[in-house]
Amino acid sequence: MKPTRNPFLFAFLMVATLFFIWGFCHSMLDGLNKYFQQILKVSPMQSGFIQTSVFLPYLFLAFPAALVNRRIGYQRSILLGLAILATGAFLFIPAGLVFKTFWAFLAALFVLSTGLATIEVAANPYVTVLGPKDGAAGRLSVAQAFNSCAYILAPFVSGVLLFGHTVDPEHPDFHPLILPYVVLGCVVLAIFGAFSFIHLPTIEERADKTHETDDSFKAPLTRLPHFKWGVFAQFLYIISQIGINSFAQSYILENAIVKDASGATTSTAPLFAWYGSFMHAATPEATAIFVVTFAMVLYALGRFTGAPLARVVRPNLLLAIYGLANCVVILLAIADLKMVSWAILPLSWFFMSIMFPFIFAMSIRNLGPQTKIAASFQVMAVGAAGSISAVAMGWLWQHYHNVAISFTLPLIGFIATTIYGLAYPKLLEKSTRAAQAGA
Repeated sequence: MKPTRNPFLFAFLMVATLFFIWGFCHSMLDGLNKYFQQILKVSPMQSGFIQTSVFLPYLFLAFPAALVNRRIGYQRSILLGLAILATGAFLFIPAGLVFKTFWAFLAALFVLSTGLATIEVAANPYVTVLGPKDGAAGRLSVAQAFNSCAYILAPFVSGVLLFGHTVDPEHPDFHPLILPYVVLGCVVLAIFGAFSFIHLPTIEERADKTHETDDSFKAPLTRLPHFKWGVFAQFLYIISQIGINSFAQSYILENAIVKDASGATTSTAPLFAWYGSFMHAATPEATAIFVVTFAMVLYALGRFTGAPLARVVRPNLLLAIYGLANCVVILLAIADLKMVSWAILPLSWFFMSIMFPFIFAMSIRNLGPQTKIAASFQVMAVGAAGSISAVAMGWLWQHYHNVAISFTLPLIGFIATTIYGLAYPKLLEKSTRAAQAGA
């Protein structure tokens, strides 16, 4: 007897490579904030526009991308997104060699992110329907773990290339920034070629078995509380994630290194100094980005362990537990315990690890043929949150002259995540009643 093979395993693994690509793209942004503050002398609030330029396409193009996805299918949508992504990556060449302005880089990031948004609208819901719906959250968490591996690599790349030498604002050299994006563009083109020659299972062919089940909710999305509140929870959570990612390096530097009124260093956290020596970091900025790299290791660990944990603990309850834990971590960050809080902050990434995939999968549960459109609203929530998060945190930092105070914004997101996890069973029950009433 031949062993039973999972017909969707190959498709899952191929799509998982896309998660790695966009994880690398997003994680590179976190170093760009500090890099542009140094080399182009932009303010913390202005540097927040890096995230705005990246997430605006998620807000405005996710719904059109979902309509395109419905028309041409998952695979062609992925190919379209890859082509746009490669174009954006190669635009870093004229931005760094010809224009050499902050806004030129923002334009390149906008095009790059348009490709990312197109891919995410297709890939995230595709993973959730590649198998039993009860395993959707765990399946998406595993796929997102590939994303997390890229989150480990990208800070290391930015630490070595961007902060591995002294930056001269008077004679900026953008070659260290251009290199990783040129390599990225070439890798994306190779993946484009691979996706052009394979065949992904067409989910629409399985509609009668997968989408049109007896418990699929056929009521309008606006009448389904588990979906509506899921979108809102995702919006607030992404504000937390993007905000922390954007200003973690700055927070670590301010908390681990104490300076006097003149700006001279008076003391450095021993663990921070040891870590910089261990990593052979050339500058304190490089040490801080390497701390973020360690945080990303915790992030990946959380993603890989999230799926098996979800088999023994209900996903909504696990989400609530992690949300509550992150509230504690961020409160300690806001307390700004000098030379201590910076070492606790990396735990936040471990607890954030499952939040996006769990909220995403939980909110589109039982939506049947409405899954693609529902997924676009989740991506739009990501875009809306990402567009304002870094700018808002940058404003709080500038207004109160303290980066720790800006972390009150992520605290709100983790409170919302905790509440959504606890309330989810009742929200799903209300959605069931609404669907039955509209049947």
